Amino acid sequence: MRFYLYQINGKLGDMWANAHKVLAFTKNLEKDSCTFLPSLPLIQHPYKEISHVGGFLDRVKSTQLTCEHTNLLYESLEEIDEPAWRMHGDFYKENGLYKLNGIGIFAPHCPEQAEDFVPFLENMAVPEETNIIHLAAAHPFYDGFSVQNALSKFAKKHQKIVVYMNACGASDGIVFAGQSMLFSAMGFMLLQLNPFSEDCAYFDFDGKTIQAENKNFPSANSDGLLFLAAKQAVYDYAFKTGIKRAVIGLSGGMDSALVAAIACEAMGSKNVTGIIMPSKYNSQESMDDAINLAKNLGMSYYIIPISDIAQSFESALAASFANEKPFYKDDTTFENIQARTRGNLLTAFANRVGAMVIGTGNKSEAAMGYCTLYGDTVGALEPIADIYKSRAYKVAAWFNEHKKRECIPHNVFVKAPTAELRPNQKDEDSLPPYPYLDAVLYQLLEQGKAPESIQEEHLSDEDIMLIYRRLKASEFKRKQCPFPVILSTCPFGKKWNPSSSAKVF
Repeated sequence: MRFYLYQINGKLGDMWANAHKVLAFTKNLEKDSCTFLPSLPLIQHPYKEISHVGGFLDRVKSTQLTCEHTNLLYESLEEIDEPAWRMHGDFYKENGLYKLNGIGIFAPHCPEQAEDFVPFLENMAVPEETNIIHLAAAHPFYDGFSVQNALSKFAKKHQKIVVYMNACGASDGIVFAGQSMLFSAMGFMLLQLNPFSEDCAYFDFDGKTIQAENKNFPSANSDGLLFLAAKQAVYDYAFKTGIKRAVIGLSGGMDSALVAAIACEAMGSKNVTGIIMPSKYNSQESMDDAINLAKNLGMSYYIIPISDIAQSFESALAASFANEKPFYKDDTTFENIQARTRGNLLTAFANRVGAMVIGTGNKSEAAMGYCTLYGDTVGALEPIADIYKSRAYKVAAWFNEHKKRECIPHNVFVKAPTAELRPNQKDEDSLPPYPYLDAVLYQLLEQGKAPESIQEEHLSDEDIMLIYRRLKASEFKRKQCPFPVILSTCPFGKKWNPSSSAKVF
């Protein structure tokens, strides 16, 4: 008998469209086959965010999958917090198993949170007559996410075939990991579907012998997975909202280069436009790097100088400024005028062509508040806002290696990071070097350490406390930034709540 694994990428709450997607996949399958799907394939996750909308549960209960061409066992809802299995075809239930052509399928309801999954597996009791254990999940991705070893150990422990079907795609910054897997009763992984994106495969099982489709396993490393997750988030945000074009401010630096690469891969280079906005402080080197990047990626670009526009703001404000207290050391008023001028130009161009602005901020900058509200923080979403600056270089290097050519110019990797908002400015004028800063932030955020317990040989205790204080003081900026694509266990945005986080504040 043939079993199909269909890792569907559906639209949240669009049960009609999701049902038709499943029917389109199954229309040419064998009638005695069976199709496995991830958790809540018709509803999608995170469904609780829309469950309060009038009539949601009634629509769930009235939507059924009836398919002429395959047997289906899929998860739905009986109540908002009560999942239920639905059967179609020749399935029948007996002794806690779903039986099909003499094959017993055990289908427990998996916990939503990935951190609860391994204890769930360890404590599971499996009926003896089981042939296949079907685990329908919706586990979001985070850097380092992997349930492969746990599933392999679980299959070997119970001597059962294990089918792990995980949700894929993205919804408002949450990226579901995909990577559905098939394990033999000896714990060997026989199939693995793509990370993040829709995919399918099949295996044959006659009750004793299993034969999986000859399919290559995905091979991206941890840096590649970050790139692919961000790409999927941009793709789904655009596709599921009907947006066809994107606009990105190109500075010639690493952040905008990496975001441009992600956007071009997600939406197609012809649908991405870069806006290069030099001021009197921008070097020719940065201009050249931005232009070369755009050409390498195959995206269109425009050059819009901002010096005269920024000067007009300064001139308009001069009289009012003259009546106020003198400018203080490190005053950033005129730097922020430049950033907000760029933000205005980006949003104006996006309005004109029906596009979305994609933000280019990274996690290190967001943590330190090293950004300008309504300036470089404009955008619909920020693909690398959960990637530290020092990690962004590694992700960009993976992209060049993956493409087998220098898409992101070499000079972008080796020059010192700078906002170029004043003469000879470097990021290290305002921040510790990124590798050291990121090491401290990682311990504060992902590891939950108290600042007093952190040691970084290149930074003093005073430096570490300053990082901690700036992290706290910058929350007001993060509240007003575009939502981040969630790629770690401690992202800013939806899941970030410092007022109730004992481990940091």
